[in-house]
Amino acid sequence: MRANRLRDVVADRPVTSFFVLAYAFSWIAWSPLVFGVEGPLQTASFIAGGFGPAVAGAVTTWLAGDSVRAWARQIVYWRVAPRWYLVAFGLPLLVVALGTVGIGLASIDVDLGLLPGRTTALVVGYVTVALVGGGNEEPGWRGFALPRLQDRHDPLRSTLVLGVVWAFWHVPLLASGPTPLSGMDALGEQAPTIVLQILNIVGFAFLLTWVYNGTNSVLLALLTHAGFNTANSTLVPLPLDALAGADSTAVLVAITVAVWVVAIALVVLTGGRLGYDGTATSLDAGRDASPLSE
Repeated sequence: MRANRLRDVVADRPVTSFFVLAYAFSWIAWSPLVFGVEGPLQTASFIAGGFGPAVAGAVTTWLAGDSVRAWARQIVYWRVAPRWYLVAFGLPLLVVALGTVGIGLASIDVDLGLLPGRTTALVVGYVTVALVGGGNEEPGWRGFALPRLQDRHDPLRSTLVLGVVWAFWHVPLLASGPTPLSGMDALGEQAPTIVLQILNIVGFAFLLTWVYNGTNSVLLALLTHAGFNTANSTLVPLPLDALAGADSTAVLVAITVAVWVVAIALVVLTGGRLGYDGTATSLDAGRDASPLSE
């Protein structure tokens, strides 16, 4: 009886159920990070928490009576127009390039000569992020929540809701670095940086909505997400100690402004639709229907 009641609740409110489960799974997994645990448990905690949205997407799909197989099919759906692969790899580069211009305008010396030496870090970082450092979130955020939100709301409102929820989901990670919390005072000290990072994530959600709507492929959103995280950490042409030190806030401001410039441009150029044509629904994300091809 209780199982049936739970299924009824999830079927009636699948997006809310997904959000609650994603937060619960990830925040419990990340709790050691907040309190400064180090060593193997730190790494395991970080990786496990990152799978919260994917786990929540699978569980919520199953509880709602939809097809987990059809939902999972999006994750490996690769047959999209070649230009979308250029977008997935090029969009993060555009954001970092615009951010670098902003860094230069802030009178911070950039050194493009640093970039060739970071090729290995870029490749290794990209693969790692795609698998366990951000890309692994996409089966939940874009693969489950976004199409269901767009069933009921316009793309802008759907993206804003998802972006805010997605951003605040990161709070344990944002609050645990570079120094772990020792109380509310520590959280207060980090608040300005956390606010900037939240704005950054919300803006990035608009870019990912456009990619997902244009392809109906979680894989392409995953590749874009991995590219964004990796480019931000390896392709900003500043010494690594500067990125982690005094210039880190200026870099974050510049990248965040760049993200929003691109996001606003996409909203304007697509007439607020962000590539959504009204034909792709949650049916494609959780029932036996193939993603639309180009």
